[in-house]
Amino acid sequence: MRLTVRTLLAWIDETLGADDQAALGEKVAASGVAPRLVERITTVVAHPAVTAPAPVGRGLADDPNTAAEFLDNALDPERLEAFERVCVESDAHLADVAASHRILAEIARDAAVVEPLDGPRRRALLERARARVVTAARSTAGPRQPAGGGPVTPADAPRRRAPLLSWLSAAAAVALLAVLGGVFVWSLGRPTRRPEKEVAVAPRDQAPPPAVAAPMPADAPPAATDAPAAAATADVRPQVAATEVRPEVTQPAAASEPPPADPVPAVAPPAATDPPPTPVAPMPNPTAIAAVDPPAPPSAVDLRVPSGDALAIVAPPPGPTPAVDPAAAAAAPPRAAGDPATDALEPRTGGPLLHRSEIDGTAAWRPLAVDAPLAAREELLAPPWCHPVFAVDGVTVRLEPGTRAVLTRAADGRPTLEVVFGRAVVSATAADASLGVIAGGLRGVVSGVLERAAGIEVRFDRDPGTASISFRRASVHAGLGDKVWRQDAAAAPLAGLPPDVLLPARASIVWDERDPAAAMLAPPAESSWIAAVPASGRIERSAVRGLAAALDSAVDLPVAESLRPLLADRRLENRMIAAATQALIGEYDELVALLCAEPPLTLGEAQWTTLEQLTLPLAIARGDNSTAALAAAFRAAGPAGKGDLLMTLARGFSDDELAAGGDRLLVESLDDGSLAVRRFAIGRLTEIVSPDARRAAAYRADRPEQLRKDGIAWWKAQLDQGRIRRGGVPEPPARAAEAPPARDDE
Repeated sequence: MRLTVRTLLAWIDETLGADDQAALGEKVAASGVAPRLVERITTVVAHPAVTAPAPVGRGLADDPNTAAEFLDNALDPERLEAFERVCVESDAHLADVAASHRILAEIARDAAVVEPLDGPRRRALLERARARVVTAARSTAGPRQPAGGGPVTPADAPRRRAPLLSWLSAAAAVALLAVLGGVFVWSLGRPTRRPEKEVAVAPRDQAPPPAVAAPMPADAPPAATDAPAAAATADVRPQVAATEVRPEVTQPAAASEPPPADPVPAVAPPAATDPPPTPVAPMPNPTAIAAVDPPAPPSAVDLRVPSGDALAIVAPPPGPTPAVDPAAAAAAPPRAAGDPATDALEPRTGGPLLHRSEIDGTAAWRPLAVDAPLAAREELLAPPWCHPVFAVDGVTVRLEPGTRAVLTRAADGRPTLEVVFGRAVVSATAADASLGVIAGGLRGVVSGVLERAAGIEVRFDRDPGTASISFRRASVHAGLGDKVWRQDAAAAPLAGLPPDVLLPARASIVWDERDPAAAMLAPPAESSWIAAVPASGRIERSAVRGLAAALDSAVDLPVAESLRPLLADRRLENRMIAAATQALIGEYDELVALLCAEPPLTLGEAQWTTLEQLTLPLAIARGDNSTAALAAAFRAAGPAGKGDLLMTLARGFSDDELAAGGDRLLVESLDDGSLAVRRFAIGRLTEIVSPDARRAAAYRADRPEQLRKDGIAWWKAQLDQGRIRRGGVPEPPARAAEAPPARDDE
């Protein structure tokens, strides 16, 4: 039994069995946190100042239904941890659930405490309450006899006079309010002036005071001793003026007269609230101030988090974003095409990027450092929930999550991006920019208005079933601007596609592997994934940060080794992104272990569905090798003896397989003892039948057996009617009253 807030309350109120009570007591004694939490629970329940949450609150913390489900041990697993964290952090919520649990425990032990009170018991309780009030009143100021005699009542209890200190405090408060009111009225009548820095200008007939040198940093090199004093004065003078005089401050006296040739105006020292002037390098003459270049615009590296983990949770702005300063790029020497020493990736944003490299004769996926040089050929992989952005030869490339791409160079030196599967967004600022593209049977060059990003997409499709074969669909999207597509002359010509195609905005070229010798121009349609990175949730951002930290800490190790600490992390989202990243590189053991985990270590329903849809369809569609590796992982890391069943459920069923008994297998799996089997079964059934929301919510795989019965009964009824088919089956016609019932052997 795990030590949680729920089990700790049960241990405190002694509602567990003898064995569980003793075992949990040992865990409490061995824990460094549980004894303090037990003491805190006792304190907050007895403290009169701790109030209860509002009974009409909403949200996870304040909804009374959440506390009720928690006490009834029926709260969803994905919400349980968050609610227990709220209870630990809030005295009000902790006291609420602890006191309620204590009352429920008393009721469970003795049901008589909630029975209706009879007359004698009610009168006895009232007498006890009256006696307690009278005792409290007498202990305060002694008894006071009423005017007409008789027993002392609560109304006769003497009232305590307010002590002198209370009156003095009230008088002091009134006086303080009066003083504050006077200050406020005085400030309203005071004329307002904008504070300005005074610049003291020396008279023309007075020798100028010595110039004030700017403070130098402690580690600055000493100034040359042989420099002329006059030159030093001339160098410092304009910089001090530029540092201390604000643009909006006018100086009529200085403007009406020509500035002196030699004297240097003495500058008043900065106010105490202003920062000290920034030390700068000496300038040759005052006119050099106007020639100072404005600060360069921030580059893409400004989006990185302070730890330097090449992670920008903030989505990059839509459209092309140059990653480097254009002036610096123009001043740099030209790069040789394909030269690994000079062809470097510019600083990236959007999350980690993996590349396949060979060290000591062994090829493996490794993290690609932000400033790592780009080889002549790079195999790249974008982990889940990451949108890495990089640039090459002025073309900015953004890989969508779960994308595998290969970056090479053509014979003419032009960079070429091959999308193996997934999506890529490309853009550029130069009018003549172009990029070689390989996407399935589409092999050519995209150019045109690349200031408006273009999209490249390759996805796998497959019909459900154990014998289905996957096929690829590839497309090149024009995005929001016109593009030009030139099919490679060396590649096989495609029917329906001329060598040069003008792609209007939002149009696309589509290629299907089932007809590999043809392509077609699709009509304009929206492709929202090209315009901007979709906003990610808090959990996804947290997972990306954890992945980046794990990869940065072991950049020279293969990804599988770098992710081992993350796979054992206590946060479920960190384990999810680590297992999904390993699945992208073809290793499925950790993924299957996470999908098949049993309570209390299992994922919540929403998390499990997200992880399953993120990984398994691609793993099955990638080919025979990937499918065989996934099946082996199910047999090795799944429940004993159920690996083949899980693989069958993961593949899905064709219509013929459903008619041959697959529908019955799915319904029977709803009552399987393995949570993973039940989850796969309900997922496939929902995909096939597409029931309404009420029917879909009637069954949940993670609910107790008693709460699953109604949902299983409904699915069995659908099975008996032969309605577990894709697209649904119409209701059978009503039989005539005289028609005999059908027999099982007919």
